[in-house]
Amino acid sequence: MAILTFLFLMDYLIEILDMVIGKGLEVPVVVELFIYNIAWMIALTIPMAVLVAVLMAFGRLSQDGEITAMKASGVSIIRISMPVLVMGFIIAILHVRFNDRVLPEFNYRAKMLESNIRMKRPSLALRPNVFVERVQGYTLYLEEIDPFSSRVDGVTIMQYLNFAPPNPPRIIQAEWGLMSFDETGETLNLDLREGTITEIKQGQTSIQEFARLSTFLVVEGTKLQRTDTGMRGDREMPIADLKARAEARANRSDENLLQLIDHVQPFLARIVAGEAVDLPDEGRRGLQPEGRVLTAHKALLGRLQTTTRNVTYYRSDSNRFLVEAHKKYSIPFICVAFVLIGIPLGIMARKGGAIVGFGFALFFFMLYWMCLIMGEDLADRSLLDPWLAMWLPNIIVTAVGIFLVYRSIYEQKFIQWQTMARKIPGRLGVRLVEWIAEREAGA
Repeated sequence: MAILTFLFLMDYLIEILDMVIGKGLEVPVVVELFIYNIAWMIALTIPMAVLVAVLMAFGRLSQDGEITAMKASGVSIIRISMPVLVMGFIIAILHVRFNDRVLPEFNYRAKMLESNIRMKRPSLALRPNVFVERVQGYTLYLEEIDPFSSRVDGVTIMQYLNFAPPNPPRIIQAEWGLMSFDETGETLNLDLREGTITEIKQGQTSIQEFARLSTFLVVEGTKLQRTDTGMRGDREMPIADLKARAEARANRSDENLLQLIDHVQPFLARIVAGEAVDLPDEGRRGLQPEGRVLTAHKALLGRLQTTTRNVTYYRSDSNRFLVEAHKKYSIPFICVAFVLIGIPLGIMARKGGAIVGFGFALFFFMLYWMCLIMGEDLADRSLLDPWLAMWLPNIIVTAVGIFLVYRSIYEQKFIQWQTMARKIPGRLGVRLVEWIAEREAGA
């Protein structure tokens, strides 16, 4: 689990590296961001870790001949598997609690922190012979910068703060000076020496000389501002809130469905009674009776289309919340299915060790995740019930696991390699049959 979580962390680090470096974040903020995002990584790595552990454990037992020894002593595969199955159920129950209590809160905090980081401006970067315009109301130009003594030469500051166009800016020029930032990094203090201040007022230019001038520039937005007023998405809600939101959306869909009947019923009643379905002539000067009838039909069609879209939207939204609620159960209980499928596969992969274990685990988990994504998409489109979309991958993996355990109990080969090799024509097939027979005899 530690190895798999570390791999997810490295992938996430590469993804956010530009944002972390470009925003000049402090170490505690970066650590906090990683801690919040570890939650969804753990939610994914727990089932993978269970599968890898079962594959490696039973692969080692099989490799050392301990499975054969236990069978010879009258201990069946089912009895060997019971402690692992019980542990799989315990992990699944704890995982459900984690998905319901911890994961939504951490996802919400991670989303809010990432949003605050994106709104944060980068720290003021000063470079020689480059115009800096990140300070609101000012343009700063420095000819030379000594990073060791904080001395700057050839300073030019153009101030626009209190001057609206077409009035020209105030220009401050100095031979040299010293610069420093405050503790927050939001204020640049400049101690200028030997310079002039140029102003143009009402067409008159005034130049004031100074020997020393202290000024400061406020760099807004460089400090991380925390907010906690964002809306929670479906992955940031506990199971109870998801079910309540899904029920509310389903009720809205049913209400709009009843409105369809309310729209059509009086319309059809007038047609059956032989009355013309038209609009009153008020406010519609120049419309003939035929035009009013056509307009009435178009208005009804527009209301029906709008209400139908509302029915589809609210039903799809309800399914989206139900999918997320069932997912919080289905992903944890895949641990039990992975135990069932990992025990026979581990016995089969006796000579592969950790590499084969990781390979099998990655294959089955990717297959399971693809089925889960496809089911989620079908449920969002109302093509499949949300509970079936989320639990069908578990049912399939569990069925395959039970089948493999059955084959292991009765010592039947999962793949008949010799039978497949005999179907290959020519000398290649014969050599493959002989090679497989030698390998099986050696095993």
